[in-house]
Amino acid sequence: SALLGDVERGVGSTDVGLQNQERDGSKANAKKKTSFLGIGSGPLQVGHFIGSLGVILMAFVEYPGFPLTNLPDPLRGALQGGLGTIYLINTILAVLAAISAPSRKQPPLLWGAKTFAVGGIAYDQLMQIPTPEELKERERREEEKRTLGRGRGRRNRN
Repeated sequence: SALLGDVERGVGSTDVGLQNQERDGSKANAKKKTSFLGIGSGPLQVGHFIGSLGVILMAFVEYPGFPLTNLPDPLRGALQGGLGTIYLINTILAVLAAISAPSRKQPPLLWGAKTFAVGGIAYDQLMQIPTPEELKERERREEEKRTLGRGRGRRNRN
């Protein structure tokens, strides 16, 4: 699904792409899938979220005897500063995602929270979901191609 993994056809739309694919067998309306070095965005998001929980644990929890939480204060301060910077950027992206989500027929609160948690991976995934206007424009261009293709075919037969 678009919320947990790669962007799929028809997510956030009226499934115009699926209808066209069923009708003429084209895959032109299939949406771009996200990946990084062959790893889908779903596993990347889960990995980043778990990693951030580990860094939060190391930066803010002090439990003697546990190697992840028994860190020197300068290192703990550096982790806290890094987390502050990352989550400041994620907050800005989350606001942008929450503003952009309704135009893509997606829930703004969900995309804001998801983008705050995993940052640019989620924001990029949201931006790949086309707006209804983009879907209409894509449909219009494909209709023009079909019309032009039919016209050329008739001319070649004469």
